[in-house]
Amino acid sequence: MVAVTKNGSKADIGGVVDNINKRVSGKNWKIQKTATTRNQQPKQLRKNWDQRSKERARNDATKTLEKQLKADKQAEKDAKRAVSLERKKLREEQERMEALAAKMSAKRLERLKKREARKKARV
Repeated sequence: MVAVTKNGSKADIGGVVDNINKRVSGKNWKIQKTATTRNQQPKQLRKNWDQRSKERARNDATKTLEKQLKADKQAEKDAKRAVSLERKKLREEQERMEALAAKMSAKRLERLKKREARKKARV
Protein backbone atom coordinates (compact mmCIF):
# COMPACT_ATOMS: atom_id res chain seq x y z
CA MET A 1 0.00 0.00 0.00
CA VAL A 2 1.19 3.46 -0.81
CA ALA A 3 0.34 6.68 1.00
CA VAL A 4 0.78 10.22 -0.28
CA THR A 5 2.73 12.49 2.07
CA LYS A 6 2.22 16.24 2.64
CA ASN A 7 4.75 17.23 0.00
CA GLY A 8 3.10 14.97 -2.62
CA SER A 9 5.63 12.13 -2.66
CA LYS A 10 4.61 8.53 -2.24
CA ALA A 11 5.76 6.36 0.68
CA ASP A 12 5.07 2.75 1.64
CA ILE A 13 2.78 2.31 4.63
CA GLY A 14 4.08 -1.11 5.76
CA GLY A 15 7.72 -0.06 5.72
CA VAL A 16 10.46 -0.45 3.17
CA VAL A 17 11.98 -3.86 2.52
CA ASP A 18 15.76 -3.58 2.18
CA ASN A 19 16.35 -6.81 0.33
CA ILE A 20 14.18 -9.37 -1.35
CA ASN A 21 15.06 -11.84 1.41
CA LYS A 22 14.06 -9.57 4.30
CA ARG A 23 10.51 -9.65 5.52
CA VAL A 24 8.39 -6.64 6.36
CA SER A 25 7.08 -8.37 9.47
CA GLY A 26 10.59 -8.99 10.77
CA LYS A 27 10.05 -12.76 11.05
CA ASN A 28 13.41 -13.59 9.50
CA TRP A 29 13.52 -17.06 11.08
CA LYS A 30 10.68 -18.22 8.86
CA ILE A 31 11.57 -20.09 5.68
CA GLN A 32 11.03 -18.25 2.43
CA LYS A 33 8.51 -20.24 0.42
CA THR A 34 9.06 -20.93 -3.25
CA ALA A 35 6.62 -21.71 -6.02
CA THR A 36 5.64 -25.36 -6.31
CA THR A 37 4.86 -25.51 -10.02
CA ARG A 38 7.05 -24.42 -12.89
CA ASN A 39 4.48 -21.94 -14.26
CA GLN A 40 4.37 -20.03 -11.00
CA GLN A 41 8.14 -19.63 -10.79
CA PRO A 42 9.79 -16.44 -12.00
CA LYS A 43 11.23 -16.58 -15.51
CA GLN A 44 14.82 -16.60 -14.25
CA LEU A 45 14.21 -19.86 -12.39
CA ARG A 46 12.24 -21.62 -15.10
CA LYS A 47 14.10 -24.21 -17.15
CA ASN A 48 13.11 -25.34 -20.58
CA TRP A 49 12.76 -28.96 -21.63
CA ASP A 50 16.31 -29.23 -23.01
CA GLN A 51 17.86 -27.99 -19.80
CA ARG A 52 15.75 -30.33 -17.69
CA SER A 53 16.51 -33.32 -19.92
CA LYS A 54 20.26 -32.56 -19.84
CA GLU A 55 20.16 -32.27 -16.06
CA ARG A 56 18.20 -35.51 -15.79
CA ALA A 57 20.67 -37.29 -18.08
CA ARG A 58 23.61 -35.98 -16.05
CA ASN A 59 21.96 -37.17 -12.82
CA ASP A 60 21.25 -40.59 -14.34
CA ALA A 61 24.87 -40.89 -15.49
CA THR A 62 26.19 -40.08 -12.03
CA LYS A 63 23.78 -42.54 -10.43
CA THR A 64 24.81 -45.36 -12.78
CA LEU A 65 28.48 -44.59 -12.15
CA GLU A 66 27.87 -44.62 -8.40
CA LYS A 67 26.03 -47.96 -8.65
CA GLN A 68 28.84 -49.43 -10.73
CA LEU A 69 31.48 -48.29 -8.24
CA LYS A 70 29.47 -49.75 -5.36
CA ALA A 71 29.05 -53.03 -7.25
CA ASP A 72 32.81 -53.20 -7.93
CA LYS A 73 33.56 -52.54 -4.29
CA GLN A 74 31.10 -55.25 -3.21
CA ALA A 75 32.59 -57.69 -5.73
CA GLU A 76 36.06 -57.06 -4.29
CA LYS A 77 34.74 -57.69 -0.78
CA ASP A 78 33.04 -60.90 -1.88
CA ALA A 79 36.20 -62.11 -3.63
CA LYS A 80 38.31 -61.48 -0.52
CA ARG A 81 35.71 -63.25 1.62
CA ALA A 82 35.67 -66.26 -0.74
CA VAL A 83 39.47 -66.49 -0.72
CA SER A 84 39.61 -66.35 3.08
CA LEU A 85 36.88 -69.00 3.38
CA GLU A 86 38.77 -71.26 0.97
CA ARG A 87 41.99 -70.83 2.96
CA LYS A 88 40.14 -71.61 6.18
CA LYS A 89 38.66 -74.79 4.69
CA LEU A 90 42.09 -75.90 3.43
CA ARG A 91 43.65 -75.21 6.84
CA GLU A 92 40.94 -77.19 8.64
CA GLU A 93 41.31 -80.10 6.20
CA GLN A 94 45.08 -80.08 6.66
CA GLU A 95 44.72 -80.10 10.46
CA ARG A 96 42.25 -82.97 10.23
CA MET A 97 44.61 -84.97 8.01
CA GLU A 98 47.54 -84.30 10.37
CA ALA A 99 45.50 -85.47 13.34
CA LEU A 100 44.43 -88.56 11.41
CA ALA A 101 48.03 -89.25 10.35
CA ALA A 102 49.25 -88.89 13.93
CA LYS A 103 46.54 -91.25 15.12
CA MET A 104 47.31 -93.79 12.38
CA SER A 105 51.06 -93.61 13.01
CA ALA A 106 50.47 -94.15 16.73
CA LYS A 107 48.49 -97.30 15.95
CA ARG A 108 51.20 -98.45 13.55
CA LEU A 109 53.89 -97.86 16.19
CA GLU A 110 51.83 -99.84 18.66
CA ARG A 111 51.59 -102.77 16.21
CA LEU A 112 55.33 -102.63 15.54
CA LYS A 113 56.07 -102.71 19.28
CA LYS A 114 53.84 -105.76 19.68
CA ARG A 115 55.67 -107.49 16.83
CA GLU A 116 59.04 -106.68 18.38
CA ALA A 117 57.82 -108.00 21.71
CA ARG A 118 56.68 -111.25 20.04
CA LYS A 119 60.02 -111.58 18.25
CA LYS A 120 61.89 -111.12 21.53
CA ALA A 121 59.64 -113.68 23.19
CA ARG A 122 60.51 -116.25 20.51
CA VAL A 123 64.22 -115.76 20.76
